[in-house]
Amino acid sequence: MIIAPDPQAWKARQRLPLHERILALPPEVCDLVRQVNLASNLDALPVPVAPTPALRRELGDAIAGMPAVVRGLVDPLLLGVCLGHGLGSSGITDIVADAEGRILGCVVLLDIGMLGPHGANSWASWKENLPFLPDGDFTLSATIATPAQDTRSGAMQYLLLHEFGHVLSAGYSFLPAWWAPVPDQAFAWLDLSWGVDADGRFLPLSGSDFELRGMVDFYGKHKLDGDALVTACAGLEQSDFSSLYGATNPYDDFAECFASYVHGELLGKPQVLEVLAGGQAVAQLEHFWRSPRSLAKRRFMELLLDVEAELTSEAGSVPEALAA
Repeated sequence: MIIAPDPQAWKARQRLPLHERILALPPEVCDLVRQVNLASNLDALPVPVAPTPALRRELGDAIAGMPAVVRGLVDPLLLGVCLGHGLGSSGITDIVADAEGRILGCVVLLDIGMLGPHGANSWASWKENLPFLPDGDFTLSATIATPAQDTRSGAMQYLLLHEFGHVLSAGYSFLPAWWAPVPDQAFAWLDLSWGVDADGRFLPLSGSDFELRGMVDFYGKHKLDGDALVTACAGLEQSDFSSLYGATNPYDDFAECFASYVHGELLGKPQVLEVLAGGQAVAQLEHFWRSPRSLAKRRFMELLLDVEAELTSEAGSVPEALAA
């Protein structure tokens, strides 16, 4: 949780059009990320990056290119998109509160350094390979853009869709608040794939777990042998998770599903993940949204994203069926 020394400045920024809420990491955000990285034994040191006209244009295009229903869901919840280096991951989402603990909204943090060298497909492939050592026989190749759309703005759009998924999970009640103890109650998304043990830890349901799932580590220092990629991907295809990243915890489970559903099903953009051996494609992972294993999560996304009339009638509302 980020404590805002000047809540009115954040609220004023929220009154801007969604695609204009772009700024460098404020000091209070840098301080929190620095503390989290230290506690997580990450060496990354956050540094603000001023948004150049080119960055504003790329991010603005990425947001403006999202479906209207997505922008309508996110608009009342998002305070700003903050840019920096050294975040420890490509993107972070957190809530902002005033000194009394009243929640003002959410901020999304983007590490421009991690996005800088990539187009959409290069960035997606880099991310998919993060849990694995680079010296194995196998690697993953991701395609999320056509050649004409294979730009940094395309990578930004997919990453922002993931982070906007976190914004929605903070603003609505289909997942427990990540900044508070988990209450003993039903949650419409959580209960699809996850349970909670006596210590409040999230564990996948028996039909959702798979070999090596708990060992997959994207931004930490523990990496699996490259050959473990085949075992992990084979297990993933027998689960109801859309990606290895989504299988790490319920919040990324939702964010990954949200991003891939909007990207592929609403925007009609490519989503192909191939296993390479010696640089040659030897297998293609099953398309999640075309598989029977996605049925429950597809229904959830359809209820969330295909009800624009309800969304415009009351800002921040979601279908009652999703607010367990």
